[in-house]
Amino acid sequence: MNKIINQLLQIQDLTLILRENDILHKRRDIEARATESLKRNISEMKEYLSGDILSDLQLLSSKYDIFVVPMINDTCTGCFMKMPVGIANNVRQTSQCISCPSCRRFLYEGYQSRRPSGNFQQYKGIARFSSVDLMLPDLSADNHADALREIALLTAEKGFVENGEEFAEALLEREALASTAVGSKLAFPHARGISACGMTLALGISGKGIDFGEGETVHLVFASAVPTQTSVFYIDMVSKIARYFGKAENTSKMIQCKTAEDMWRIFVKIGK
Repeated sequence: MNKIINQLLQIQDLTLILRENDILHKRRDIEARATESLKRNISEMKEYLSGDILSDLQLLSSKYDIFVVPMINDTCTGCFMKMPVGIANNVRQTSQCISCPSCRRFLYEGYQSRRPSGNFQQYKGIARFSSVDLMLPDLSADNHADALREIALLTAEKGFVENGEEFAEALLEREALASTAVGSKLAFPHARGISACGMTLALGISGKGIDFGEGETVHLVFASAVPTQTSVFYIDMVSKIARYFGKAENTSKMIQCKTAEDMWRIFVKIGK
């Protein structure tokens, strides 16, 4: 991936994090500090862009939440237009920024992993992004870094992401930008741009609780691999989960689950 596209992806990710903080954080003091830091980082990164690219970025970001998207199978995942051969080859080979001729979003080459083999029922709501195989009723980790690694490695073992170690590192990098603990015993660590079979969500339970910083003790860890093209859907998914577990009785029922099957019975009810 060329340096300019990488820079634009980072700006896009930080902009999306700003939205997440505003939607999810219940502690305004934490949200305000994170917002100030994120805005400063975005401004600093924009200083390295050329005038033409910055002008295009400002126009695109006023129209789209996602303005840098992968080209998968020679198709723009922003507007789903099939790219002409010449443009597709330029996306793969050039160090310049190439835009989709239809929606004008910046393009980079990407691909999507296949969903693990097996018989998967087509669920509605949040469950369609997950599986009973991704339910962890008893996290062994006693700190957030080990908890994220435990979940990431399971997600890879079950075939939902390609590289568990890469997923774990990406989760930790995101956590370093701003804590994903949002109160009500919940945390939503996630990593964008990961090679995964679509948006993928795993849930780990810690009965004793895990310190996620800023005085937040977390019992339910919702860890997601978020391909770039699904980033906006991710925010909607997390909002639904946060609303459901904003009710203390729902959180309590999930924490008390002893098996993955018990967790899944609750999980399939969310966001229907």
